[in-house]
Amino acid sequence: MTQQKKFDYQIKQDANTWSAEITRRVSARRSNVSKQQDGFATEALAIEWAEKELEGFLTKQKEANARKSERRAERNAQAEKAAAAKEAANVAFLAKREEARARALEADDAEFDYDYDEE
Repeated sequence: MTQQKKFDYQIKQDANTWSAEITRRVSARRSNVSKQQDGFATEALAIEWAEKELEGFLTKQKEANARKSERRAERNAQAEKAAAAKEAANVAFLAKREEARARALEADDAEFDYDYDEE
């Protein structure tokens, strides 16, 4: 299996002019043009523009990924905190219910405490 870059550039010639495209690999068979520029007089100018734009594009993408990662970490921490609070509330509820059950059993035992030997 060949490894291809997620982002790359392509240079094409249209008659007397050159065009450059920044492409993103969507799948193994399909790519998408993220940015393009037409009308370069030489291939060297088109390559220079493409390399500069690709570098800026990748830098911007890394910054966006870092921001999303921070937000994801915050969301996960809040979700863990909420799950812990829910579990603590559930434990408290179960303890309270068990205590009420024990008191009810004690009350039943006290109410029906007959001494059968006295009859």
